[in-house]
Amino acid sequence: MNALVIVVVAGIVLLLVSVFIDRVLVPFQARRSVEKILKSKAKHDPRALENPKCGSVVGDTDCLRLRSDKGDSSELRWSEIEEVHAYKRDLFTTDLICIAFKKSGSEEYYEIHEEMAGYRDLLEVLPSRLPKFTLEWIFAVAVPAFETNHQIIWKRSPNQTLQATAARPES
Repeated sequence: MNALVIVVVAGIVLLLVSVFIDRVLVPFQARRSVEKILKSKAKHDPRALENPKCGSVVGDTDCLRLRSDKGDSSELRWSEIEEVHAYKRDLFTTDLICIAFKKSGSEEYYEIHEEMAGYRDLLEVLPSRLPKFTLEWIFAVAVPAFETNHQIIWKRSPNQTLQATAARPES
């Protein structure tokens, strides 16, 4: 009877330790690693991860232009974007951060992901094209790993127009 109690207690302790590691320690270390990489002053070019074979994306002054990995092209005018969603896809050994642009008045979405050529350049352009767009969503979507973490990261307000993105001269 005494040996059985020891085995049960040891099993419970091991279970609690594994839950602690899985739910607390691993996410903490992941967050810390991501913050360290982003704060690093090293000459790391995130564009090295982009691959033109996965498609491409360009955000110019008029619209968002997409080319899929199959060669299909499409474009979405900035004024036609109603919402922007961010989420991850679990690719078994890695995650793929995706952004989907919802077209106004329809359920049509234009999806891009971090492996497309031009993805990081587009992230730099989006705050100037979509009023009040920020990149604060990245941590919430990136961590924890292997979870979808879907978020609506931008939504056009009813009175918001494309002209709101243009800089106004100060008087």
